[in-house]
Amino acid sequence: MTTPENMISELEISELKRLRLKRQSLLEGCEPEDSGLWVMLDIMTLILAFFIMLYSSQTQTPQASKVTHIPTAPRQHAKPLEKIQTPSKPVKKVHESELDLLNIEDRLHQVMEKSNISNYSVKVAKNRLVLTLGEDISFPSGQAKLLGYIKPALKDMASFFITEPEYRIIVAGHTDNTPIHTAQFPSNWELSTARAMSVAGFLIDCRVAPERINIEGFGQYRPIGDNTHVLGREANRRVEISLVREAAQSKKL
Repeated sequence: MTTPENMISELEISELKRLRLKRQSLLEGCEPEDSGLWVMLDIMTLILAFFIMLYSSQTQTPQASKVTHIPTAPRQHAKPLEKIQTPSKPVKKVHESELDLLNIEDRLHQVMEKSNISNYSVKVAKNRLVLTLGEDISFPSGQAKLLGYIKPALKDMASFFITEPEYRIIVAGHTDNTPIHTAQFPSNWELSTARAMSVAGFLIDCRVAPERINIEGFGQYRPIGDNTHVLGREANRRVEISLVREAAQSKKL
């Protein structure tokens, strides 16, 4: 393998040969036949020296540069990003008693659909089930005697109420604000109460336990419609039959 040291030795030997030839020529008093031979030998010598220097510089191992250690602050472990939670809509908790009422509502709807009446509504509100009957299917105007039209439906209701003995039954009468002044009903108080008593009496005749029934008369003081309009007054003339769980009613009392 050729090394820089070998190349230098060869260069020195070549240079010695050249000098020896040149000295011999001078001693003999003659120049070589080719006068450019010495010039060529000088150029070749210079080229050889150049390549020796180039090869030597490429084969040298560069010194490793000094690296100044810059102290850094101790690495802190990054805290994991907290999961961003989108606030969810509050879920309304349904109480067990309300679930029971909703179940009763469904079954009572089925009972009412079998009847021949249409002016009624059933809803669950304030921990009670409320069945509303309009005046036009229940009573003649200004009277508290039940129409024959409503009696079959009331009989079916009574049979249904018997199957739910843990619920108290509240029958409430309501009127519009049209004044009434008769010997039987001096005011709407008496009319609304008499209508509630007629419905309660019929349920009792259909074997609903009387101790389960409360009677209320509110007259015109709890309207659900606008008394200045004919349809509003019609909506206000009603009877409401409510089912309330016995324990809740006892606490109220």
